[in-house]
Amino acid sequence: MMRGVRFTVGARVARPLRRVRSAGVAAGAVTVLWVTATALGQPGAPGDVAAAAARAAHGSAAVHDRARAAAEAARPPRRTAALQDGNVPYDGRFTFARIRFRTAFGMRFGGLNAEGQPPWEHDFPRAERNFLKILEELTLIRPHEEGHNVFTTDDPELSRFPVAYLSEPGFWVPTEEEVEGLSDYLRKGGFMIADDFRGRDWFNFEDQMRRVIPEGRFVQLDGSEPIFDAFFRIEDLHNLASPYGVEPIYLGLYEDNDPAKRLMVIANYNNDIGEYWEFSDVGYFPIDLSNEAYKLGVNYIVYALTH
Repeated sequence: MMRGVRFTVGARVARPLRRVRSAGVAAGAVTVLWVTATALGQPGAPGDVAAAAARAAHGSAAVHDRARAAAEAARPPRRTAALQDGNVPYDGRFTFARIRFRTAFGMRFGGLNAEGQPPWEHDFPRAERNFLKILEELTLIRPHEEGHNVFTTDDPELSRFPVAYLSEPGFWVPTEEEVEGLSDYLRKGGFMIADDFRGRDWFNFEDQMRRVIPEGRFVQLDGSEPIFDAFFRIEDLHNLASPYGVEPIYLGLYEDNDPAKRLMVIANYNNDIGEYWEFSDVGYFPIDLSNEAYKLGVNYIVYALTH
């Protein structure tokens, strides 16, 4: 484990001598997906998650959006590389993969951001590009730093990548084929990270995940789980404040609902780690917060590749 490390995008740092083996779906590639959750293994929205959903529905989204708009104006324009450049051919190396999906008609105007990006594309591609630089600097994983893949979950190619990243699952409404594909992916060893959602977004995500893993129940994580000690020791889950101005909650879905078995899905509810990654090189957020977001991301990947 590592403690007290400071790092920013572009910084050269000593690489810890920690060798990572890929395990699960395939060797050496990554997809990240972040998921909301069914709290504490009960139907509906009990406990902290239900209360957080109610509070976050009236949270500080307007303030956050204005600040984000100012940061967007201060940086060079980005382009949708996945749509223009195509996916990186599989060669066994670690490759960041993001899940693409269509939203249901009428869902909050489709979730388009100020740049016209659909929900699955938020923070793309800067978030993964910045994150992969950190991953390469700090671990012995050698990723495609400029490469990143985008898949629908019914694409059989997704099975080559052991981690999958989902942005804005509050807008996620998979087709029956996508539900079946994601179910197979997770049951065969894939790992999913769900990110960038808050408030009532959780209820949609819970509904969709019940289609994917009908028997699955999310449980709230407290920081003692192995994923929070996979590379960095995360001492306190409250070290990373949410950009939404609400309390973040982390939830997990275990294989067979057994905490002694593999964690299949982690959900960063009321949080947006990809946002910290995206803006870490322009000074939008304090360095310490960006570092905490990177620590979580590195831990997620190392855990997925070793379990």
